[in-house]
Amino acid sequence: MRLSGRSGISRALYVTALGKRVVIVRVFVKKTQKTPWREIELARSRAKSVK
Repeated sequence: MRLSGRSGISRALYVTALGKRVVIVRVFVKKTQKTPWREIELARSRAKSVK
C-alpha cells in the first residue's frame, strides 16, 4: 500500500491470512526508490507469526 502524509510517502507491507483478513505487518516512511532490505526482513519475520 502507498500512503501519503506530512512526513512524505509511506509504504505498508501486508499479508493475507485465513478468509478475507488482511494484516499489516510493517509501515515505514520511504526515503529512497528501493525498499530497504531491513524493512522486508522485519515484515517477513512478523508475517510468520500471523495465523
